[in-house]
This record gives sequence, C-alpha cells and structure tokens, in this order.
Amino acid sequence: MYNIVNCISNIHDFNKPIYIQQGIGVEIQDFIKPDLLDKGWEERVEEYKSALDGFSNTLSLHGPFLDLKPVSPDKKIRQASYERYILTLNIGKKLDVDYIIFHSQISPWIKDPNIKELTNRLNKEFWHLILKEVVDYKGKILIENIFEDNPNFIKDLVDTINLPNVKVCLDIGHALLESKDDLENWIKVLKERIEYIHFHWNGGAYDEHHRPSNENIAFLKRLLDKYSINPIIALEYDIDNLNDEIKRIRNT
Repeated sequence: MYNIVNCISNIHDFNKPIYIQQGIGVEIQDFIKPDLLDKGWEERVEEYKSALDGFSNTLSLHGPFLDLKPVSPDKKIRQASYERYILTLNIGKKLDVDYIIFHSQISPWIKDPNIKELTNRLNKEFWHLILKEVVDYKGKILIENIFEDNPNFIKDLVDTINLPNVKVCLDIGHALLESKDDLENWIKVLKERIEYIHFHWNGGAYDEHHRPSNENIAFLKRLLDKYSINPIIALEYDIDNLNDEIKRIRNT
C-alpha cells in the first residue's frame, strides 16, 4: 500500500482525526509565503505544534521558492536565498518533519555544460554547508523538478550533491508540462532517487493542478510497479471529500 500524504496551504485544512483514521500524512505548504516568513512564522509554528500533537504519520514541509537561487552569481540573491533556506530548515526542525521540499531552481535554457557542471558543484557546496549548520535535523531534503525539460538535469544535480539524505520529489504536473520526455522516462531515469511524488495533472498549457483521473492514477501505479519503486504519494490538488479521495487513490 502506498504511503499517501495530503498537501495543505492552511492550518485550518488539517483535520487530525481524519488523517489518523485514514493513515495518511500531511504536507504543510503555508511557509512558501514570503509574508509569513517575514512576520508571523513563529506563531504559525506554535499553532502547528499544537495541532500536530500526537500525530505520528508522515509530516512534510514545502519550502519557499519564489525568486530564490542559492547559487546565484549575485551575492545579495545568494544571501536572501540562504536566509530563507536556513529559516525553513529550522522551522522543519521545530516541527520535527520527515521531509523538507525545495525546488531545484534549475534553468534548462542554460546549455553550456561547463556552467551546468559549475552550478551543480556550487549546489553541492551549498547543501553540504547548510546541512552542517542546521544541526539535529533528522529528516530528508527533497529536490523538486520545476522547469527541467528532461530528468537528467535533476539526476545530475542530486548525484553531484551526493548526500544520503538528499533525494528527489518528482512533481508529475511539472514533468508533464515542461518535459520533452514522457513520464515513464522520468521514472526510469530517476528511479531509486525518487523518494516522494507530487501528484496532480494538467492539460499541457499551464500548471493547473488538476485532480488526476482514474486512468492517470492507474498509469502512475503501473510505472511505479514496473520500476519497483514505492515513493510517498502527495496529493497536490483541491479535494472535496478526503475520505472518498483516499479510497479512490488506493483502490484504482
């Protein structure tokens, strides 16, 4: 049985008894918002700590991503990115989350192999440094594809970082939208690096975060079975009835 997580962007969307009854986890997405990270994050952390008391299912935290680039050549952008990442890691430590998700920030339009190699090497230096600074965080970092048009970009990045606690969050919607490769090739190439999946669908025009159809669900399950991987499945779309949706995901 797949480990399922539901993504929420507001603490009031978390109904602990239902999550416990269904045996599912939660991905907190409040802290992607710059305004909250500027003011009010401490109070929100305390609210979550209270709401999560006694909750032992999978717990994830989505980090900020807007206009951030931790290996930017502009030192002010690097510093701003560093501060956001450090704060998110410390929030994750306070909430004792299992996973923290950050976008890769990879630009697929940069074709120069030397620049790609340099970018990956700088990312390695960044992650080795920042994870040493945030001591006692026991969870894993997940790097999520965003603009990449093929899986080799994120494969090379994660392989270069080369840390056992840095894995891939494969965002299905982003892969469908941006990719020249089909979804099977993403899973074939990334395979055991995929720890976690953001599951949503789109029509190829923009990042719509549509509810996957039964056919979409069955297709993804066939691919995961084919390549013998069992990642966490995070539902990243609007859900009207959580009980019914979990049943649909599990039984399709």
